[in-house]
Amino acid sequence: MDIKMTRMKLAAAAALSSLALLTGCATPLAGKTPDEATRKVMLQNWQNASYNFDAQIGFDKLAFTDVDSDGGAKSAKPDIADIIDQVGRSIRVNVSGAVDVPTGRVEAIPELRFERRNLMSSIKVPLQFHAQDMSLLVDPSAVDLFLPSLRKQSGKFIRAKLPAEMASQIPLKAMYQAMPKIIDDAYAQADKQAFSFQPLDAYAGEIGAHYKLRMELSRQQEQKLTLQMLEGLAKVAREQAKPSTDKPGEDKSGAEAMIRLVQGLVKLDPVSGDKSRTVSDIYASRGGDLLALRQKVHIEASEFSGDAYVNVRYSHYGKPQFVYQLSENDIVDFDKLDLPDWLKDTDKLLPGEHAEAPAAAAPAEPQAQAAQPQAKPKKKRKARRAQ
Repeated sequence: MDIKMTRMKLAAAAALSSLALLTGCATPLAGKTPDEATRKVMLQNWQNASYNFDAQIGFDKLAFTDVDSDGGAKSAKPDIADIIDQVGRSIRVNVSGAVDVPTGRVEAIPELRFERRNLMSSIKVPLQFHAQDMSLLVDPSAVDLFLPSLRKQSGKFIRAKLPAEMASQIPLKAMYQAMPKIIDDAYAQADKQAFSFQPLDAYAGEIGAHYKLRMELSRQQEQKLTLQMLEGLAKVAREQAKPSTDKPGEDKSGAEAMIRLVQGLVKLDPVSGDKSRTVSDIYASRGGDLLALRQKVHIEASEFSGDAYVNVRYSHYGKPQFVYQLSENDIVDFDKLDLPDWLKDTDKLLPGEHAEAPAAAAPAEPQAQAAQPQAKPKKKRKARRAQ
């Protein structure tokens, strides 16, 4: 009896230990509704913004329609429609990259590919963004065939920086810190019926996902979500804007104006929202990390319709791997390039001292022009007399 009691006690202890272990390992998504779980995954992805990503963007179907004289839509000719569809399916954009918010670096390597059975062409333009000095670095080797002067800087990235005064007016840090609340508030306003848990599929097993969430939004719902996030960013930009010292009361910050411009473009989106929909499958780890996002986008407009896909895979959380580790020896500033004649005057498009010089010389022009009419008639009269 003593031996049996001992065995029973040991079994009970083991069971209690297992229960305690399971309870202590409860996942961040346990017990949450589909919309709450989705918000948790999105927030965690933003807060742990240090990872690699690989994305593929393309079309499964693309069709254009003609518009007749009465404004009605009619189907394109079968042969032309087939060519458009085949070209659309043959084009794909691949983007690989890395995000590391603690160091303020983002790397993206977009590649545009056109691929058929016996034909393939592609163009790749590596980019890096450095938040510390608001600079964008570009590898121009894909286009230096048309700009021979760039070949003198072979292997180097071209760096373009925002003017210091302009960069100081963009509250990048404040906007980033505000994003978690902006994201959460926006998703909280979405229709709860748009979210659902889905059974795990083969792809979930391939990437080691423990959750599959689905978010299905109409074009109007997606537009509302985007506009609300932009409104939140615009509010932060407005609150952080520094007043002008030379013109009191004037807001010189371009951040809010830029966001408002994007808002306007979103509102002017010509795509009909009645039939256009985006279905997003969100794959998350046991701990709530976003492992993959796979989207199916159906687009309906008066001129065209199509089925597109966007697939993104996330990896190396906490230890992103950058393809390019750039030092100053690998970089040349844009303003130090030997540019061709047709590019030399592009700096005049930016505000600076060069734009103020002509204004100072302007008052002298009327005097010079006023003296010319008095001299010209005399010369003409002498010439006529000589004839």
